[in-house]
Amino acid sequence: MKSSEKPSRGCLRSIVVFAVSVVLLAGAIVALDVRNFLESPVLPSGNTVHVVIPQGSNWSAVVEILRSNDVVRKPVYFDLWARRTGLPERVKAGRYTFVGPLALDTLAESLSKGGEADEVTVTIPEGLTIFHIADRLDEAAIVSRSEFLRAAKDTSLLEDHGITAESLEGYLFPDTYRFRLGASAAEIAQRMVARHFEVWNALLAQHPDAIQKAASRGLSPGDVVTLASLIERESGAKAERAVISRVFLNRIDKKMKLQTDPTCVYGEDTYKAIPHPKYCKDPLNRYSTYVIDGLPPGPIANPGRSSLEAALMPSESPEDFKYLFFVAKRDGTGRHHFTQTFEEHRKAVRKFLK
Repeated sequence: MKSSEKPSRGCLRSIVVFAVSVVLLAGAIVALDVRNFLESPVLPSGNTVHVVIPQGSNWSAVVEILRSNDVVRKPVYFDLWARRTGLPERVKAGRYTFVGPLALDTLAESLSKGGEADEVTVTIPEGLTIFHIADRLDEAAIVSRSEFLRAAKDTSLLEDHGITAESLEGYLFPDTYRFRLGASAAEIAQRMVARHFEVWNALLAQHPDAIQKAASRGLSPGDVVTLASLIERESGAKAERAVISRVFLNRIDKKMKLQTDPTCVYGEDTYKAIPHPKYCKDPLNRYSTYVIDGLPPGPIANPGRSSLEAALMPSESPEDFKYLFFVAKRDGTGRHHFTQTFEEHRKAVRKFLK
């Protein structure tokens, strides 16, 4: 056909029919997709998702929160359906736990009734790592584990507080906190760090020479916090923590490895593990004090007040300057038996760990 010639009527009719067929087919596919969305669970069986909708969230923010938490995988369909049912005007703020299989109507009903309280209380015990804390915050549906761990390693947060470490480990003070729903991971970390420095500064005011004494032993303020974390993980008995602090310092003075088991399993892959030679003697384990000399490169947990104080003010008893070893008595008291020589230590191990 020459370029100047017009298409025949039959050809035009074929094009129109084809175009209409394509449109109808596309419409049918979309209709089927919409139908599947409306009739299928928005959250599959076996899935549990914690969602927080902050006060003042508009409808677009609610849809995005549900999408980002994988509650709604077809946000456009959900938005159109919800607007037809009037859900945007009924949705309430709060903390929600959605368990699959979750139908669309059930999701809408839950959002209309409202979630749990606007604030949530969580207790962080002494001696937890950032990984344990992240787990606890996630389980309480306060903030996701991954978000908290990102905040705990945020270099800007570390710089803001003058912390020369790889993370906020050691500076997330163990306490009972009330957090508003919707609080960011950074806000939560800031609260915990602020509480640490509140306690830390109170201790320095109570013991004004402590930092100077630590410096004379070659310890920086960060080293003191690291030492406190070792003390925290080693002893549940407040009364003996200053003695344990002294034993660690005695070993450092004598160029002895600290050989404290909790350092063997510090890390995201091992924080739930039980200390074992495969961890303690791993030459690539940069935290294991069976491998490295002196203190680990940073805290291995978050110490409470008494452990921080013990690290700042180790025992000054003449007898305690002689101790180089200790072993848990395992009598339910959380206390340890202290010895001066390796032979005495071996006997104590046989007695208390038999």
